[in-house]
Amino acid sequence: MTNFVRPSLPDIHAILGGHCALIVHFSGTPKGGGSDFELAFPNDLAKVISGQSQSGLSCSVVMPNDEFADLEHANATGSIGLVLGLTSEQSLIDAHPCDCGTFMENGFRQVPNARDMTVENIEDTVTCRKGDSYNEWVIANYSVIGIFAAAPFRFSADVPIDFPDDMPDYLRSSPTTPGFKFSSPEELAKEFPCLPIFSFVGGVLVEYVQCSWNAIPHCQLYS
Repeated sequence: MTNFVRPSLPDIHAILGGHCALIVHFSGTPKGGGSDFELAFPNDLAKVISGQSQSGLSCSVVMPNDEFADLEHANATGSIGLVLGLTSEQSLIDAHPCDCGTFMENGFRQVPNARDMTVENIEDTVTCRKGDSYNEWVIANYSVIGIFAAAPFRFSADVPIDFPDDMPDYLRSSPTTPGFKFSSPEELAKEFPCLPIFSFVGGVLVEYVQCSWNAIPHCQLYS
């Protein structure tokens, strides 16, 4: 993979800190083509946690007061994911204010529009993002900082089809259809007991500790 020019890691962290922003790889959702649909939640996130996706992950940079509930105007491709860290400036493979146009091929993320980037270019991926859409950062050689979970704590899942009782079996093409299920901070803490859980509540970065959300400084995650 070609190494493009990038600002230093402290400069990238400073951009994130200036917006109290987090790099999040979200569990797969129908919105956006950046997710790997090979596995369903929570196995998709477990694969990332185990380090099996170091060649490249599609992420959104999210901020306090972003929209996660309204699917048509969301600022991310999901509401449950992993907060990722960069191990060097070259961990940032690509970044755009909108969709990067990346795609999965033979198990690897293809990045057709990567280029050299300045501090201003990276800042623009945050400040020039459309208000009702999401940006994309592609991250490789990542570290896992924790879980991100924003209300309504929704994830993609197969859900049962509610057929009428009198519908004959030959008309029931499948027992399930793609849809959504919902989790909670309590359930996520049980599912991922070794990882802290972060969110934005009331425009503030918070961590879930002992069944409550507590405000934390951004530098606790990126420094």
